[in-house]
Amino acid sequence: MNNKFWIALGILIWLVFVISQIPAVWGAWLMTRGNDQLALSGVSGSVWNGRASLASVKVQQKDYSLGELRWELHPLSMVFLNPCATVHTKQDRQQIDGEVCTSLSGGIELNDADITAPAALFQGALPLPFDGQLSARIEELEVSNQELQSLNGNLTWSAARIHNGNNWMDLGSFAAELTQAPEGVNANIFNIDGPVQLQLQAMLALAGGGNVKGQFSMSQAFAEEINAGAWISMFAQPDGADNAGNNRYRVDMNL
Repeated sequence: MNNKFWIALGILIWLVFVISQIPAVWGAWLMTRGNDQLALSGVSGSVWNGRASLASVKVQQKDYSLGELRWELHPLSMVFLNPCATVHTKQDRQQIDGEVCTSLSGGIELNDADITAPAALFQGALPLPFDGQLSARIEELEVSNQELQSLNGNLTWSAARIHNGNNWMDLGSFAAELTQAPEGVNANIFNIDGPVQLQLQAMLALAGGGNVKGQFSMSQAFAEEINAGAWISMFAQPDGADNAGNNRYRVDMNL
């Protein structure tokens, strides 16, 4: 091999060594430059493998805490000043694993992400206290100028429970297919298992509020067990019986 090869190899090794010594705060600057949607504090490590003790993202002027954030930056994304990184966040029962990119316009993209969080994190979306675990698979999510630009994914609510004022009631598990809407998020919601049969269409505004329409049903015995008559009227109206003879309810509710 000629000298040019060895010179080029030596320069490449030197560049890799120099870049590997770049502090993580430079990577944090690249990921947060030009926008206030992503905030990082307590940054340490290198630009390639870094850590922030606390991360938060802002959507529609509201901050959502992500807890501790660790990232591994993709080298080629740096060439185009469009940094992408494999990230991992963790906070209590909340965790995110996926790829995050920031665009030149200051937008944030989340791709091929798996997210888990306690359902209580979104308390207020329903008129009653609720609990359980949420698991989401996000194929694509893009936020730009604090507006949701695209969304494609699904959500599962397992070990779902609602408090009726006296007791916690086990409802089973539910799922939703998520897509982007002009005002926020569209969700096609249905049951997976449990005593409640459900089919709902929801529009959830990022700024808060929205509406839910559809129907659900349950057996007379289960309705009596959970004292349904005392609280279901808060968000649903009786609508006869389904084909199996279960009590059916119609939902048309603003959040």
